[in-house]
Amino acid sequence: MNANPSNSNHHSLAVEVASELDLPHQRFSPIIESVFDYVLAAILFLELILLFGNTAMRATFNTSFVWANEVAEYSLTSLAFIGGAIAYHRGLHLVVRFGIDKLPLAYREYVECARHYLVIAVALIGLYFATPMWHDAWSTLTVVLQIPKSWTLLPFFIGMGLTLVFAFFELKRHTFKENLIAALLVGTLTAAWFFLQLYTGPWLGTSGIGFALMLLLFLVFAGVPIAYVLSVTAYIFIYSSGEDPMAVSIAMSNGISSFILLAVPFFILAGNVMTDGGLTKPLADWVTAMVGRMQGGLLQALVVAMYIFSGISGSKIADVAAVGTTLKGMLKEQGYDPAESSAVLSAAGIMGETIPPSLVMMVLASITTLSVATFFVAGVVPAAVLGLCLMFIINRRAKKNNWPRCAAIPWAERIKISIKAIPALMVPIILIIGIVGGIATTTEVSSIAVVFSILVSVFVYKGMNVKSFITTLADSGAMAGMVLFMVSAGSAFSWTLAISGLQTVVADFLSLLGGSAFAFVSFSIVLMIIMGSILEGLPSLLIFGPMLLHLTQSYGIDPMAFGIVIIISMGIGTFIPPFGVCYFVTCSVMDTTVEKVTPRFLPYLSVLLIGLVCIALFPSISLVLPHAFNLH
Repeated sequence: MNANPSNSNHHSLAVEVASELDLPHQRFSPIIESVFDYVLAAILFLELILLFGNTAMRATFNTSFVWANEVAEYSLTSLAFIGGAIAYHRGLHLVVRFGIDKLPLAYREYVECARHYLVIAVALIGLYFATPMWHDAWSTLTVVLQIPKSWTLLPFFIGMGLTLVFAFFELKRHTFKENLIAALLVGTLTAAWFFLQLYTGPWLGTSGIGFALMLLLFLVFAGVPIAYVLSVTAYIFIYSSGEDPMAVSIAMSNGISSFILLAVPFFILAGNVMTDGGLTKPLADWVTAMVGRMQGGLLQALVVAMYIFSGISGSKIADVAAVGTTLKGMLKEQGYDPAESSAVLSAAGIMGETIPPSLVMMVLASITTLSVATFFVAGVVPAAVLGLCLMFIINRRAKKNNWPRCAAIPWAERIKISIKAIPALMVPIILIIGIVGGIATTTEVSSIAVVFSILVSVFVYKGMNVKSFITTLADSGAMAGMVLFMVSAGSAFSWTLAISGLQTVVADFLSLLGGSAFAFVSFSIVLMIIMGSILEGLPSLLIFGPMLLHLTQSYGIDPMAFGIVIIISMGIGTFIPPFGVCYFVTCSVMDTTVEKVTPRFLPYLSVLLIGLVCIALFPSISLVLPHAFNLH
């Protein structure tokens, strides 16, 4: 792994920690691997040109290309399924390795092999049920381009086909014995499920829901990539309940049909461009110059830097990698224990979950009725509350442990540092002004932010050239593919739970706890912390977010304020041991171990939980800015 992740692929840290034995394998020649890069780069660049060009056309000539949005949506589908397949090939999909790594080495390879057979099963099932969809959609034409809608399914077929190829190449690295035993294991479990379900009849209600959730957790702890777990569980659950599994394929296709999701690749690209293009260092220098003279100044600067940078990148892994690697050397020079630095970085990562343009906020808004713009604005103050809590406890611990202050910087030097940081700071300003001011849609503003960050990287900080830009495009496309494919699979699984009656089961359970709004919010916080830790943030929100938000109507709770609460709860889950993926990433970034960090992390976690309780008890903390800007 590159010693300087800020100038390398963002996914490397996540892959190293979350998928220790599943690092990207170069199964193909460099030429073919380059083809994958160029395909991803071309798809993402086409989407950027179309949406930014359309935005510029409308602003300049008060007109637009009516076909551009439709083509951009096809590009999004291509990123989701083709990019998702390439992300699987490169080991980017989220994998929970806690269970599989506890196995004896003698058995681990069999499980590693078996999980690729499950991925093959997902691809084959998807292709089987997508085929009738292709035939049914052939006679229906698209609204603008007037081409058969079947062609919009082509990326799905290509993506599933590539997944099969990649999975078979993964199997080739295993011995014949490992393949045989893994295939028999998967086949035996499948046959047992099939005949049991055939004997007992359809699994409906509580029994069906319990089976789906147990299967989900079993496959997750078996090390199967979470997106594929969501897909195969949805197919199996629907089949077990006696419904047509083709509905899952339809739900997966519809899961990424939201126009809002077009912004997801752009926010990922903007964060990667800023990190690869050298925009992180000026921001870190500026923050250090502003708050470094406080007791424990560098740790205070780390919190503020995470607050700002979380508003630029949409990925927590990118956030902690960029800010952590930038400040790590300075922290060591000033004598800070890496475990303490890692604890603060993890806590600051939780704080940044609600800073726009958070991907989880965007995705949650896209699968519910919440407004993205309102969501973004609502998250600013709660994040600031958590940030102030962290800065308070850092100050207390700094005085107790006599942590150093940064060297004094003359005001003339501070002004120079501030001027240098202004171009980088303009990116979040563009996002906030554009979205809150209603100047353009979230998607259009995100494309403007990308173009601006590219120009700044190339012409101001001179940290990017054509070659590195193509690499950044490809990396962003693969990461976006992973996220979008997970959204697609998660939407399908969430839909299956919705039709199963999970909401009724949860409501009945809450009635046993008193049926009060307090009980509902408490249950939701605990659920999202646990699920955020086990499943990582995005999958847990995709599964439970729509259901919980729908239940807010029964308890008279504002859905926007509640959405902020469950996002922060999910964030706490992703940054706490023993399962939190981001927690392990942070420890890796700061060159320390979980065992050393955990005792240092507990005080920071305590104040964050106190802050979360305050945000939950006082919804006005989240709603003050939306009300001030008259957003709904």
